[in-house]
Amino acid sequence: MKTFLFVWNPRKWDWTDLEETVDLIERTGCAEEKWSVVSHKKIQPGDRAFLMRLGVEPKGIMGSGYVTTKPFLSKHWSGEDRLVHKVMIDFEVLINPISEPLLSLDLLKQGDLVKFNWTPQASGIEIQPEFVDELEAVWFDFLNSQNIRSNPFTEPDKVFQKEYTEGLPNDVIVTRYERNPHARKVCIDHYGLTCVVCGMNFQQVYGEIGKDFIHVHHLRQIAKIGKEYSVDPINDLRPVCPNCHAMIHRRIEPYTIEEIKERIKTSILKTD
Repeated sequence: MKTFLFVWNPRKWDWTDLEETVDLIERTGCAEEKWSVVSHKKIQPGDRAFLMRLGVEPKGIMGSGYVTTKPFLSKHWSGEDRLVHKVMIDFEVLINPISEPLLSLDLLKQGDLVKFNWTPQASGIEIQPEFVDELEAVWFDFLNSQNIRSNPFTEPDKVFQKEYTEGLPNDVIVTRYERNPHARKVCIDHYGLTCVVCGMNFQQVYGEIGKDFIHVHHLRQIAKIGKEYSVDPINDLRPVCPNCHAMIHRRIEPYTIEEIKERIKTSILKTD
């Protein structure tokens, strides 16, 4: 999964329905928007997307989500008679700068992030991999320290969305806690890439193509999490293989890891 920085400049285009879009995310968990992308030869469905506000103050990151389409030609945002490459972005976080703070440029000029150009002229440039982990961590901390309406980590009744794996969408329904790149990384750094249920390790079984592949499961039942809840990747998440993950969610109240382990054990004893 690559990560791209998209740009909105209010001096060039007036986002008249921004507040309605933010409200839609608050109510439903997501909103899809069409956006220009200069790196159209690199970008793929499932890639990570951040949205930067430039041109006028306040400047800073105001949204994040995932690319849902391959690039396509569409009319230029200015209305002039020419086509540009665009993609659809499924925003899970979007901030209205009139009423809420943005992740400011000052915060993005700390640590290694200072080495990246956060004020590009073009929209849809790739963020180099060496900056992505720090960006995700800063964004994660920002969302959990601010009263952001569309914060996916404090609105648990609106968290179900499609997961994107290896750049392609699939039908596994997971929570945003499980999909968030920073939360996933912290969990995997702590527990490793082996399924805690069945012991499956994709690289050991499939070799290089299985490297770094694993799902992440959220232990806590969504209905029991209060609105002030903030995810703890080590205490709340566990690495699981897709098969065990699917079995855990085979009922409305998910099975526990221990219950699925016991079912595997019982099945093995029966076959023996």
